Amino acid sequence: MNSRLSKIARRVQRALVRGIMAVAPKRPHLVINGFPVDEGNAVEMLRASAERYPGTVYWLVPEVDEAHGVLEASGADPDRRVVIVPHRSFVGLWRFATAEVSMFTHGLFGNPGRVPRKTMVNLWHGGGFKGNIMSDERGRPTISSDYLVASTRKFGVARARECRLPADGLLVTGNPRIDQFARSGSAALDRLGIDRARPFVLWMPTFRRNKGRGLTAGWSDVAGGSAVDVNAVMAGCVELLAREYDLAVVVKPHPQDGESRSIPGAIVVTNESLRDAGVQLYELIGEASGLLTDYSSVWIDFLALDRPIAFVVPDEAGYAAGRGFDPPDALDWLPGPKVADEAAVRAFADDVLAGGRASADRRREVADEIGHAGGPGVAHRILDELQARGVFIRPIRPRASTVADDGD
Repeated sequence: MNSRLSKIARRVQRALVRGIMAVAPKRPHLVINGFPVDEGNAVEMLRASAERYPGTVYWLVPEVDEAHGVLEASGADPDRRVVIVPHRSFVGLWRFATAEVSMFTHGLFGNPGRVPRKTMVNLWHGGGFKGNIMSDERGRPTISSDYLVASTRKFGVARARECRLPADGLLVTGNPRIDQFARSGSAALDRLGIDRARPFVLWMPTFRRNKGRGLTAGWSDVAGGSAVDVNAVMAGCVELLAREYDLAVVVKPHPQDGESRSIPGAIVVTNESLRDAGVQLYELIGEASGLLTDYSSVWIDFLALDRPIAFVVPDEAGYAAGRGFDPPDALDWLPGPKVADEAAVRAFADDVLAGGRASADRRREVADEIGHAGGPGVAHRILDELQARGVFIRPIRPRASTVADDGD
């Protein structure tokens, strides 16, 4: 009954917001929203927009005080051009309804759908091969937009098809959050209590059982629930890596994970501890010597660093029968081994300590197959792509670095 009421409430919300958007005037301002508040794609678009967008940039957030802290710590708005607005407020709704361009990672105000003259950009927060990301059980899009940002051609095309994206709406630019790699450094590790003299690998699992959020109930992505104890598999990996290779393991759980990912001997870093330390997530990722993950899309971003990646997927069969993969052959195109036994763990550790030479050819092969997009300045590329499509009332400013280059 509660689930049915939630669906009805969402439909009503979408219809009301869409009606307001249809009649409200278009104004020369930009709206950005991300979940959680320090989500990297949103923060990096704030950074680039604050530098180049000629109008006001409104950041819609759950808690204004928390957002001020994130903005200050990230340095994304040195000139104080960003105006922070409570998301769940009439002002927030009006800014969204009248914005010439809105950017978001999870949709806004019930995902009302496209309307003429106002551009919506789905920054998303991943871009991997999980199935049924942007459509419901009937195949209808749950998040509509005019443009979708993607980090690969192969997976981006699948997501564009799923959300029925308009022609020419796919922006294969890479995720803006990888711009944070360039700002990583040992100071970030010091603030998190990580020994920078000791190389570490980062374990970043996705959730199997989601906590749920707002009107959305939690769910499990594994058919029959999480029958395989993923933590137990990782506990063995952590012990071996520390004992024989002197490699530390840092765990970054998914913020919506319904299960604890605390592993004996590993360092757990949460969104809250990152925030308290004033460290952006991708600054931490940029310091890792290797990555352990699963069905999360983080490995696609990590390809830009050209370092070893391995996959902890003991529940692969259950996940395939549950949420599934799109495209179906996605796991045939992994840039590193599946950690299925001790020998695989040892091979991964050896590769990490050798700087990733053993797996370099495989990473390049996979990057070519999936059409990987990387490189610096992703957020600025997105603004340039949007300007080329004529979505801004007034032209955006040139990049500061471009101006400097022209003067040389």
